[in-house]
Amino acid sequence: MMNYANMIEEKNLKKTFIIATLCSTIIGTFSSSIGLWDRVKQRRLQQRRDLKQDDEIKSLKDKIEAADRRSADALWRLQHSQPPPPQLRDRDRDEVGESLRRSGALIRREFDDGYERYGRRFAVGDAITENRLQAQIIALQQTVIDVLQAALYDGRQLTHADVARLVAASDAARDGSLDALRHQRQRLTATKTPLAQPPPPPSSRRSFSLPANRRPVAALTAPEDELFCRYSLDLQHARNKPLASSFAPGGDCRCPACGVRLAAARPDDFWAITKRAVVKSYDDSTSGGGGSYDRHRQKQQELVEEEREFHLGQRFVVKCHTPDGEFACVLCNRHRDADVLCRSAEALVNHVGRRHDVAELEREVDLFERPHPPPQVERAALPPPVPMPPSPPPARREVDGLDLRGRDLGLPAKYR
Repeated sequence: MMNYANMIEEKNLKKTFIIATLCSTIIGTFSSSIGLWDRVKQRRLQQRRDLKQDDEIKSLKDKIEAADRRSADALWRLQHSQPPPPQLRDRDRDEVGESLRRSGALIRREFDDGYERYGRRFAVGDAITENRLQAQIIALQQTVIDVLQAALYDGRQLTHADVARLVAASDAARDGSLDALRHQRQRLTATKTPLAQPPPPPSSRRSFSLPANRRPVAALTAPEDELFCRYSLDLQHARNKPLASSFAPGGDCRCPACGVRLAAARPDDFWAITKRAVVKSYDDSTSGGGGSYDRHRQKQQELVEEEREFHLGQRFVVKCHTPDGEFACVLCNRHRDADVLCRSAEALVNHVGRRHDVAELEREVDLFERPHPPPQVERAALPPPVPMPPSPPPARREVDGLDLRGRDLGLPAKYR
């Protein structure tokens, strides 16, 4: 069931989240119809096996009653005056089951998309959507449930007309429910304050190009609003908008708007883009050391470089995808005059790492920089110091027979 099923179990919440409750009821009706249809198919197979056994018994009786051929023929004509309904083809059986399964899944996806965009307001809904969904539930139960229950409990054989009626009722309930939810989204969108759009560029049309390492294709021009998927634009404008549940761990990574599956946008994957940048070029005289000089007595400069590492993850890839399953660079769309289309997520990562500088990567909110240790200062090698000449040994001085080391030559004790 939908991820809001627990929310609507309580009675007081059911009275508040009307649209969520009705959508859950419709999906539950489709699930019940699938169960009834499977039981009807099993009953039909059993009846076919029973009919085969009856035919064998009848053939044996015909052989035994060969003497009364005329009566047996009359009895056979009476029993087979109307041919039994033709057996349903496998295609008909698949058509009913596929219609029921597809209808429930599409309604679930439409509600999840609306609830993710508008939250509580979409789950509460309005009277217009409530009345339309209630009408679809009644029509679905009166047609599909009644026909299948009659075939299951009354033993009535389903004809091709019954199958066509089941498929038509399932499709009508699905289309009516989807139409009601989509019209509610339009009404909610009309009540929202529109986002402030930047002024249009001087040219009303943007040009497109492929990355330099890709084989070029025919040049094309298209309006700017046709480049990205609608869901990609939502992520670009709403920076705090969470990703859809399909991109969570265990999801199918399918876009809720265009339906394209983005296999490369898994939550546990990211790419590391490494850039080397010169922080500054200066001399070290300001540090109090007097600076370094070369052999021509010119001031030497020091280059401070650092390695910057940016992580490109799931959200950046998702907000770059197009309805055709390709990827358009949002950095080029924002900072350049030409857009770049990439065939795969790997090509997009290579383009971002090669064609965009550190300043552009820093301004992108969905690129996360990994912290690095302080930058290393590259200093020019200094020549070894000039060795000093050895100092002479201390000279021994004698003054009037006095050894300066305090030894005696017969002086009085007071002079010692």
